[in-house]
Amino acid sequence: MEKQDRNYARYTTASFFEDDEFTRHVLKWDENAKTWWEELSAQYPDKRASMEEARAWILLLNNQQAYTPATGQSRLWSNISGEIAVYEQRRQRYYRPLKLIFRWTAAAAAVVMSMLFIRELSSHGEKSYRTVFGNHQQVLLPDESIVTLNGNSSIHYARSWKTDKPREIWLNGEAYFEVRHVAIKNRLQQSDSFHVHVSDLSLTVLGTKFNVRNRRGHTEISLLEGSLRIEKAGVFIKVLRPGEAFAYDSSKQQLTAMDRKPQANKAWTVNELDLDGYSLREIIDLLEDNYGYEIILEGPPELAQKRLSGTVPANSAEDILFVVRKIFNLKIRREANHLIISQN
Repeated sequence: MEKQDRNYARYTTASFFEDDEFTRHVLKWDENAKTWWEELSAQYPDKRASMEEARAWILLLNNQQAYTPATGQSRLWSNISGEIAVYEQRRQRYYRPLKLIFRWTAAAAAVVMSMLFIRELSSHGEKSYRTVFGNHQQVLLPDESIVTLNGNSSIHYARSWKTDKPREIWLNGEAYFEVRHVAIKNRLQQSDSFHVHVSDLSLTVLGTKFNVRNRRGHTEISLLEGSLRIEKAGVFIKVLRPGEAFAYDSSKQQLTAMDRKPQANKAWTVNELDLDGYSLREIIDLLEDNYGYEIILEGPPELAQKRLSGTVPANSAEDILFVVRKIFNLKIRREANHLIISQN
C-alpha cells in the first residue's frame, strides 16, 4: 500500500512502529524520505508524540543483540538425530512384546491414552507459580526470559505463547524480569514485545531488565536496562528510560517519580536490602508483605518516619530485624508470627 493511501490521522504509536516505510526512515535506509516524514509531522502535529515514541522503540530494537537459542543449530540437530536413533533402537527392541501386552490390556491402554490426551490439552492452558513468605523462586519462561519472584508473590501466563501475538504475563507481588529480545533484525513487529499486567497497569517491554513491586494498592516500577512503556486501559501514560523508577497509586491513579534507584530496588534478588530512602514504617510493611509477619509498632508517630541508609544482608527476616533493633535501639517482642516493636 502506498504511503499516500494510508490514513495517518488514525495512526497510533503501534501503527508507526509496524509501518515498514517509517522503519526504513528511522533507520536511515531511505534518506529521501526524511522530507516526506517531516511534512507529515507538520500536517499531523498531534501525531508527533506517537512518532517519537515509535522511533525510540525502533532504535532500541535495532540496537539490541538478537536472541539466539542456548543450543546452536548444528548441535540441536545432532541432539535430535541422536534421540531419533535411540528411539528406533527402543522401538525395535520393545515393539513385539508391547504389541502382545496391548492386545491383552486394551482397556487399560485406552485409559492411559485418555489420560495422555487430557494432559496434552491441559498443557495449552495456564501456567502459574507462587512463592510462600520468605522464599524466592526463579522461573524460566517459554522464550527463555527469566522471572525471579520475591516472597508472597505469583505469576501466571499461557503455557504456549503464539508467535504472532505479544508475550503476556500477569503478576501479583514483586518480581524481577530479565526479558529476552526475540525480534529478528529488520523485522520490527509489535508481536515481538512482552507485556506484564500488574494492578490496573500494562507494562510493555522489548529486551529489558526491570523490577516490579505491587503491594497495598501501590505499584513500583524500576527500569535497569532497555525501555518500558506504561499504559492504563490502553491509554499511554509514560515511557521509562534506564535508571528511572516510578510509583503508581491505584486509588489516586497517579504516577510519581521515586528517589530510590532501580539498582537498589532489585537488591533483594541477591539477598540484600538497600535501606536508602526507606522509613521504619516501610521496612515494617516489607516484613509483613514478604515474610508474613503481623507487626505492631508502639511509640510516637515520628518513630515510624525514621530512616536508614546503607545495604544490609537479607537472607532472612531475622537479618533485617537485627539491624532495625540495633540501629534504632528498639525492643522486639515475639509471639509466634506476631511482633511488637517498641522503643527501649
